[in-house]
Amino acid sequence: MVQPVVLLGTEDELSSYRALKVKVAAAYASLPLTTRTVEDVPGLGRMALQLGESCLGNSASTLLRVVASLAPAAGLQASSHIGTAQVNSWMQFAVTDLEVPLAALGAKANIAPALQILQRHLQHATFLVGNALTNADIALTCVLHHAASVQAWDPSSTDESTSNVVRWYNTIVHQDCFTTALQPPKSSSSPSPTATTTAAMVEGEQRLHGVAPPVVTKLYKRHRVRIKEVLAQGGANYLNQTITVGGWAKTTRNANKKAILFVELNDGSTGHGLQCVLNVESTTTGFEECQNSGGTGASFSFTGKCVESQGDEQAVELQVETATLLGAVMGGNVEGTAVGGAYYPIPKKNLTLEQLRSQAHLRARTRLHAAAMRVRHAMAYATHKFFHDHGFLYIHTPILTCADCEGAGEQFGVTTLLGADHLKPDVSLATHQPPEAPVEGEVKKMSNKEKKRLAKKEQANKQKEESNKPTEEKVIGAVDYGSDFFGKRANLTVSGQLNVETHACALSDVYTFGPTFRAENSHTARHLSEFWMIEPEIAFANLTDDINLAEDYLKYCVEYALAMCSDDLEFFEGTPFGEVGLRDRLRNVLDNPFKRLTYTEAIVVLQKAVEEDGVVFEEKPVWGIDLPSEHERYLCEKVYKMPVVLTDYPKEIKAFYMKLNPDGKTVAAADILVPKIGEIIGGSQREHDLETLKQRCIESGLDPKAIWWYLDLRKYGTVPHAGFGLGFERLILFITGLDNIRDVIPFPRWAGNAEF
Repeated sequence: MVQPVVLLGTEDELSSYRALKVKVAAAYASLPLTTRTVEDVPGLGRMALQLGESCLGNSASTLLRVVASLAPAAGLQASSHIGTAQVNSWMQFAVTDLEVPLAALGAKANIAPALQILQRHLQHATFLVGNALTNADIALTCVLHHAASVQAWDPSSTDESTSNVVRWYNTIVHQDCFTTALQPPKSSSSPSPTATTTAAMVEGEQRLHGVAPPVVTKLYKRHRVRIKEVLAQGGANYLNQTITVGGWAKTTRNANKKAILFVELNDGSTGHGLQCVLNVESTTTGFEECQNSGGTGASFSFTGKCVESQGDEQAVELQVETATLLGAVMGGNVEGTAVGGAYYPIPKKNLTLEQLRSQAHLRARTRLHAAAMRVRHAMAYATHKFFHDHGFLYIHTPILTCADCEGAGEQFGVTTLLGADHLKPDVSLATHQPPEAPVEGEVKKMSNKEKKRLAKKEQANKQKEESNKPTEEKVIGAVDYGSDFFGKRANLTVSGQLNVETHACALSDVYTFGPTFRAENSHTARHLSEFWMIEPEIAFANLTDDINLAEDYLKYCVEYALAMCSDDLEFFEGTPFGEVGLRDRLRNVLDNPFKRLTYTEAIVVLQKAVEEDGVVFEEKPVWGIDLPSEHERYLCEKVYKMPVVLTDYPKEIKAFYMKLNPDGKTVAAADILVPKIGEIIGGSQREHDLETLKQRCIESGLDPKAIWWYLDLRKYGTVPHAGFGLGFERLILFITGLDNIRDVIPFPRWAGNAEF
């Protein structure tokens, strides 16, 4: 366990950007750090690190190197000698080109030349050295944070000449280690707080729910090292150390007359494999068992020494001392009773994506699907982080609903009327029957008690008619759901929006993120029957607020992917199933504000393209149509070459709940269109006027009584509010560059397919 470290210094020094460097580095390295105010540290200047009985001091750069040495796995000083030299060079650059002029001149310091050097270097890089955060990024970001505080530069500038610097700066300051370091200092003599409600102090950053306590290992611990950590920083973190790894064989290869076995091992933490070398001559324990594993797909646990690789394709390899075959591949025959790979469903190559979908239970072992799942995880985490840090509350909306206003024929019904035994023959469903006709000529005498009962029933029916709640429509011959589980027809939800709006009208800013279902018999590359939706709702807001939130959210997801999924994005850019120029397209999203125009203006642009430029569309662009994907993609890919926001759609093609504009013809709706996908976000300001909403329901063919509870929100303390919906799988398509939505969800569902 890493020993706690105390940062000693004067009160002013401990609140300076120099101390911030050390705090950020310690937070990134998960190094327990406390601070203690002292008048001075004899012989060491104004700031030092106390390690046990000894103290180390001098400059902040020295202390950064000390932190790096205490947690080498963090890779703060890079992985190679060349990388370390580059880190040290940038740290010196921070001092001479930024710190010195800022100390001398403050806000008047001319740091433009230094920013231009950074601008050129960061043109095609996310970090200053390598593909991960180092002390170089920390040192320069902390100095620029100080420069912003004295107004020597503006990190929110949209000046193209510093766009790369601003992008890089925002990437670093949004790291958890930076915001953790900006928390109020903890005294070494007092207990650390369990949490803090202090908002982050980074310019423009939101932490409205406070900064969470760090995750600290207490009981849970892996009995292996993840391959991602082994390969990080060129393998330097574990070089010449004995470690244990576990995973599945991507490939196996014999050499030297089967005296050596090479296994490329992968555990899913990264797209890269670790070469593990088993040698019968060096008495690798378990060699023979592993050699008869069945090859690709077999699972192993290896313990050995991490050494520099003799091959050119990897920096390090594992010289295995103890090998354990955990699971052989039983694909030697059709019956699956013999070891071998002949019938293994996921061979090393020559599988199409369509074939992989038929092996969805195993396709996570392929690099493409594993990379898609890592990006999917990253986008889910980025989504929760974005809304959490903006002060939103995550609301779980129901999956089962009895509402009949969400899509009617497109909904999946849920019933228990069919019984638990799906093989039971002659299942009959109760249906609504006509009332019994009186026998001709028969006059039935009624007692006074019966007359009173009928009068009471008639009065109750009259009250029901006057009620704002719907009464069940009984169609003769239709299924009677009165005896079903919920007493009425129930469905799988197609959206959580209406439900989450109820909480927006009390908790202000909320969002839901969950599965939704639509029974569309569609087989396109953009449709699923089961998919996930992200649906935020903001109270006291209009359409412009909604669009701004949507643009910020989408850009944050792109920024997070570029920063945290760089290896997988590089893979997607190079695979035949991916997209050439993927990262440039994503950076273009960050570097430019989204183009905003009305639906009417977009129709004019499309008509001009047809009439003047000879563009041919399958559907003619005329005002009033629901724009097909070809129109949407033409606007953002050919005309503006960036994401486009279309607003103010005709009311006839939009939902009843969207706010009617003053022109009476359009609604305050907005769709965000992105290259490759088309529509990725659809949103609107919600109609908050009760009578207008009722009228919109009637115009849309919806009985207002069917949504009585939704109308109640307008009766009791209505407020302007807005929201949008984003199909999560479409976001993953946009980020990865893949073409088919069935390849970005673990188990895709579409018409005719619900396997696994």
